[in-house]
Amino acid sequence: MEYKNLAYIFVNQFKEYNIVLQEHIEFNGEILNHVFFGECNEHFIKLINEDQDNFLLQELFDFFELMAIDGDIDIKDLLSVTILARLGDSKKILNIAYKYMRFHTKQASNEYEKALGRY
Repeated sequence: MEYKNLAYIFVNQFKEYNIVLQEHIEFNGEILNHVFFGECNEHFIKLINEDQDNFLLQELFDFFELMAIDGDIDIKDLLSVTILARLGDSKKILNIAYKYMRFHTKQASNEYEKALGRY
């Protein structure tokens, strides 16, 4: 999994985010992965907060796990700094998210939260 292809890999698996990617490209003229996934965060948080579409949530967190395992250093950075950090902004959201996180994603989240001294 390479950073330069990450957004395309993501929307290939999660077609519902294709419109977000298209709007992102139109606005920015290119794919800025940190910005794109930052834009997706509100969708992620809404899904997590509702905690009803367990299948979609598990698929999403399985993708995050692949990022943690197979991603290059830039993907791992994006996962921690852009996605997991935002989830950790709310203890409630983070606790719900922990139900879906796999080992490496949870490890990355815990390390980031510890580094920030949050929880």
